[in-house]
Amino acid sequence: MKFKYILFLLLLSTSVLFFSCTDEPSSLGITQIESDLILVKTFDSITDTISQNSTYFKRVIPLGNSDWVLVGRYNNQLFDQDIKSSALLKFVFGLPDSIKTEITDGNIIVNDAWIKLRNRYIYVDTLASLDFTVHKVNSNWTTAFTIDSLPNLDYDISDISSNFTIDDTSYSFHLDNSLIFDWMKNSVSRDSADNFGIYLDPTTSSNKVVGFEAFTLLSSQAAKLTVIIEKPGAYVDTISGFISADISLVDGPVPTLPAGIIGVQSGVTIKSRLTFDISALPLGIVVNKAELILTSDTTNSVKGSRYTNNLLAFYLRYADSLNTEGSPVTLNYSDGKYSGDITSFVRTWLSRNQNYGLLIQPGNQLSGLDLFALKGSDNSEITNRPRLRITYTIKKIL
Repeated sequence: MKFKYILFLLLLSTSVLFFSCTDEPSSLGITQIESDLILVKTFDSITDTISQNSTYFKRVIPLGNSDWVLVGRYNNQLFDQDIKSSALLKFVFGLPDSIKTEITDGNIIVNDAWIKLRNRYIYVDTLASLDFTVHKVNSNWTTAFTIDSLPNLDYDISDISSNFTIDDTSYSFHLDNSLIFDWMKNSVSRDSADNFGIYLDPTTSSNKVVGFEAFTLLSSQAAKLTVIIEKPGAYVDTISGFISADISLVDGPVPTLPAGIIGVQSGVTIKSRLTFDISALPLGIVVNKAELILTSDTTNSVKGSRYTNNLLAFYLRYADSLNTEGSPVTLNYSDGKYSGDITSFVRTWLSRNQNYGLLIQPGNQLSGLDLFALKGSDNSEITNRPRLRITYTIKKIL
């Protein structure tokens, strides 16, 4: 009997220790703690008097890692934004030694060659027209190329494309046979001919932008080059060229959005900076949770046929730059708002006594041209402005 009594006391004391150490106390426990030891309070930018500021701007970045190659034009007269996207493509050959020998000996001719592009994205009007010219490139470029680098690109003025074919899923065009033969000679010996690829330039009659599947590790329908070669009197054969690099060069100004609206846009690329003055928070608090909430302005947003419907928030490290630190926080969309947990950012602001705000950008800033309009810090409706909601604990003064 004595043994059972001791065992009961042991189990009871273990249970008390277990429940007192749980990470998430029950509502009863919170009430008990709050009344005896600490206060649990909420700091909300909507109800508390704090200042905030938001701006948006353009920052050119390379688009070489995009899922799509963008070609076309779109003039958004409402926001005074004329977007033009051109592209660079480069192809290589993996030729057997037998064909390389025939090329070296001058026994091969190119009878025909064409490129097929698979369209995966349209911005904005699917029924609008797209036309572009194709030009031989004479200078080197890499996937770090940007629209700011375009003035330094050397390419021929003449259009080397012909026989355009357009259907629901693809665009095809034929190329000058002599250019393709030079690329083949380059694969045999780089001293014999250059291969810097081609430049796709949309015409002024175009009024949409098409995203073609780009060259990535996972792409299966990236640009394809088909070539018909012949050794006169011997054979006719079909060979393939392989896309080795592609990049979009997007040119477009910052959109002129209505008062009280900010924006972020992929491709162009447009970002926003957001700051909150949290100096009114008491000293010595422990931040339990901090949530950022941004209200979408669907009326002024412009989206393509496919897009990633979330945003990213980055911690800004310095006052005079856009250098970010650490991993971003994803702001997910629900019921007209983008929200995410930025607890780590707020804790760092407090621990360092430095707060240079947040950088907001699209969830996928490389692919597409999607414009996400958001209610800004000076929006006429206070409840629609960017919202920072902080739950914190503080010692109760007895």
